Amino acid sequence: MSCGCRIDLTGIAVPVQEAVAVPRQSNEAPPESDLLPQPSAPDPRPMPRFLPWFVWGLGACLFGYGWFHRVAPGVMVDTLMGEFQVGGAVIGNLAGVYFYTYAITQIPAGLIVDAYGSRRIMAASALLCTIGALVFSMADGIVESFVGRLLIGLGAGPTFVIALNLAAVWCPRDRLALLGGLVMSFGVAGAMLGQVPLAWGVEAFGWRSSMYTAMLVGLTLTAGTWMVLRLPRPKPRAERPHGMAANIKSVLRRRDIWVLTLGGASTMAIMLAFGGLWAVPWLTQVQGFSRADAALLLSVNALGWGIGSPLIGWVSDRLGRRKPPFVGAMVMSVTTFAVLLLTPDLPAAAIYVLLFLQGLGTGGIMLIFATAHDRFAGGQEGLSAGIVNTGIMVGAASLQPLVGWVLDRHWQGAMAGGARVYDAAAYQSGLSVLIVCGVVAVLAGLMLPETSRED
Repeated sequence: MSCGCRIDLTGIAVPVQEAVAVPRQSNEAPPESDLLPQPSAPDPRPMPRFLPWFVWGLGACLFGYGWFHRVAPGVMVDTLMGEFQVGGAVIGNLAGVYFYTYAITQIPAGLIVDAYGSRRIMAASALLCTIGALVFSMADGIVESFVGRLLIGLGAGPTFVIALNLAAVWCPRDRLALLGGLVMSFGVAGAMLGQVPLAWGVEAFGWRSSMYTAMLVGLTLTAGTWMVLRLPRPKPRAERPHGMAANIKSVLRRRDIWVLTLGGASTMAIMLAFGGLWAVPWLTQVQGFSRADAALLLSVNALGWGIGSPLIGWVSDRLGRRKPPFVGAMVMSVTTFAVLLLTPDLPAAAIYVLLFLQGLGTGGIMLIFATAHDRFAGGQEGLSAGIVNTGIMVGAASLQPLVGWVLDRHWQGAMAGGARVYDAAAYQSGLSVLIVCGVVAVLAGLMLPETSRED
């Protein structure tokens, strides 16, 4: 969600512009490392005009690359089941390990960027993603595939914070919000590449060749990040921030952070657990779509999210309120998903519309991060966003295998190509867990602390 986060699909977590915080003043000299610079500091040396955009674009592409890997297992579920001879719960955990590792990097990522700047960690992230993709593509067994996914998650975790920091350091300060939104667009594009194009690749060349090709893309990004390491810094270094342990305790003591975390995790449940893993099997096994058509439907779902995020944010800004548009968006999300899951014999056009509207409603996640910014203004914006994003990732990692476990419990013994096939009743039982999460999102929205533009 990944992730304010604003198609991972699985995404998703969802990231925040406030991840780049202004450090506190200190009498100590900063260490000799690539520290996070003040966005307002003057450029100490001239450079080609295209260079800042190249550096920022590289970080945005790396973020999109991470989102590609986030959703990739969703179009390979039955293939991986047959390849490794495992059930739905194991494949759910294989996809979920990305979210666990992604989640544990959220808060540390901000600290590392504050201490060492973004370019070194960007190079390390790209390298980890590339190695993980290679290990996954060459896995002989399920254990090796888990190792590959774990490395990918560790590499992808810091990428949103990295991209925002690059925007603040290398690009005009007054365009930070615009560039943050464009970073999210790169994420949606990466997620879409992990659906229809990847599904075509898996059908035409097999999953291993497709993932090996993805590894080569990662290798290209890694080479670019190492080139960026050799560039001079455009702005002076800033001092290292202090008091992070005290800030963490202060944030965790407040009720608001727990309401926001619950709201964020439940908001993203359908998008990340259904769209990120179980949508393609449901669409192919229950609704009769081909793998490529199912992936196209997921792209429509992601497109709705990509449009809904700025649209709902714009409505909130115009109203000067967060709660009403968030609750309305959550009602839309859970209602459309319930109709999609529980109504038999839906025409294809209705499925397209419902998935688009569900994605549109999921765009309300941006108001969770906006509220976190409002309620924790004054030096805790990035930390609160990291905690919320961690909750989103943990929720996704837990729900994907939980749905798989319920499916296994209702499995009737059908097999196809060495993989388990679940019937409509099994999917209704398993995916109803996500309807409950949608209801929780509505209730969390009603408990949200109201803020306004003046706050």
